Amino acid sequence: MKKVLVVEDAKNIREIIAFTLRKRGYDVIESEDGADGYKKAMTEKPDLIILDVMLPNKTGFEICSDLKDSKQYRNIPVIILTAVTKDSGKDDAYWKEKSRADEFLSKPFRAQDLVGKVEELVAKYEGKEGD
Repeated sequence: MKKVLVVEDAKNIREIIAFTLRKRGYDVIESEDGADGYKKAMTEKPDLIILDVMLPNKTGFEICSDLKDSKQYRNIPVIILTAVTKDSGKDDAYWKEKSRADEFLSKPFRAQDLVGKVEELVAKYEGKEGD
């Protein structure tokens, strides 16, 4: 069973994501705090991480950057979900590159789009470990 870490401070959004992924057979770990989410990423070593940007104690951008800078954790795929960038005048591709995330979805998002990205990335990174 593939393990997904969902770091989202909005309880209703986190629960919807977790429910949707569990329904599809994923083992889901939840966190509502950036520092806690980062710690869980390091100890649980999930197959994929879903991050909100605006989190208490550590932002999703910071978590993603720290993971991508680490030899041990850089091959964990990261999907960033946020509404913060919606009015920035920049598109999702810009923020994906800027954040170094593997995928970037603006809120509101469709559950089927998120699940598609999760399945695509889990398959792509299967068997890869830090080099």
